[in-house]
Amino acid sequence: MGEIQYAFMDEFGDYRFDFDKSDVSTHFIIVSILVKDANKEMLEQEMEKIRQKYVQTDVMNSYLSNNNDNQIFQLLNVLKDLPFSVYAYVIDKRKIREDFGIMDKTPFIKYLNRTVYNDLNRTFEQLDLVADEQETKLFMREFKNYIKTKSFPDLFNYSTFGFNNSQSNLLLQLANLIAGTLAKGYDQTHHSDHYRSFMQIIRNKIAAINLLPLDYKNFLFDYKTENYDSRYDKVIIKQAVNLTYQYIENQRKREEEEEKLRLDFLKFLLFNLKENPDEYVYTQEILDNLNAIRDIKISQHYFRSNIVSKLRDSGLLIASSNKGYKLPVCLNDLYDFVNLSSLKIHPMIQRISKCRDQVLIATNNEVDILEQKEYEYLKRVIDLEKLRI
Repeated sequence: MGEIQYAFMDEFGDYRFDFDKSDVSTHFIIVSILVKDANKEMLEQEMEKIRQKYVQTDVMNSYLSNNNDNQIFQLLNVLKDLPFSVYAYVIDKRKIREDFGIMDKTPFIKYLNRTVYNDLNRTFEQLDLVADEQETKLFMREFKNYIKTKSFPDLFNYSTFGFNNSQSNLLLQLANLIAGTLAKGYDQTHHSDHYRSFMQIIRNKIAAINLLPLDYKNFLFDYKTENYDSRYDKVIIKQAVNLTYQYIENQRKREEEEEKLRLDFLKFLLFNLKENPDEYVYTQEILDNLNAIRDIKISQHYFRSNIVSKLRDSGLLIASSNKGYKLPVCLNDLYDFVNLSSLKIHPMIQRISKCRDQVLIATNNEVDILEQKEYEYLKRVIDLEKLRI
């Protein structure tokens, strides 16, 4: 194992998506302060000197909360030559809301967990993570739990990529300071005209600022399937995504609440398709997300009859099973939908058939409850079923 590299992480922003409220952040920012083990002690000592000289309080948040840009200039100029780098994520919650249909903290944090973990794990072979786990830092606490499920400690109980109980309150404050500084350039509730000047000071400290979400409007899913028997999987996923995007584009300007719900549902399916193409999303998770910023909560019955059914009536491909809903990526997903529907349709047809037979018997074949023109298709199905038997 090479030299240990630490990542001291903190977050900025809230988990709300009701942007009509002035106190809701438009962005969520995650900052990692990257420090080599050889520089950690020296950086902590320098940060303590800076805190005593410039801040004179236990924490540096006051530099941000009082919006004194001159003080921030001063502090950044002192920090710019210290041995650390910044690896950050700037998430535009408005685009998360618009593109993915996410309006609730649970799917939002799940998205962040997967995205940040996958990116950090790809980028760094070894990283000792340290997070600010205050009560209000929900993502940080959830991310630590998420990493624990992914990390594999060695014989000495050390994870080459994970949380190893390292601590440094001063370096977490540094992460907080940088996150707040980035917010002055991205978040509308904390905007500063001096942001570009701030970044000019510490530009050599920036390892990466990852802007999320990625624009996958034209992705048509580079989906890698393990099923090599089907020639039609690529056709199915392409058709499912194209139909979904066409519907969203055609209905985007509609103002009806019911139509907005359908669009939010489709965006949420696209988001889950991007993150976990093989997994269904449970109905309750979908409802929790759709209801997150709505005063009138929709029920499962309303969701199925007015949202899902109407979308299917419009020709969209939506797979379902007892695990929930998803956009199909293969034939098996469509078979799931057919099988689930068959379990409901077949018994209902049998009940109608039995009811019809009883009335025919009682009326000496004079009354056929399926004689009306609108029931012609049901009559054919039942008569064909009898011929098959």
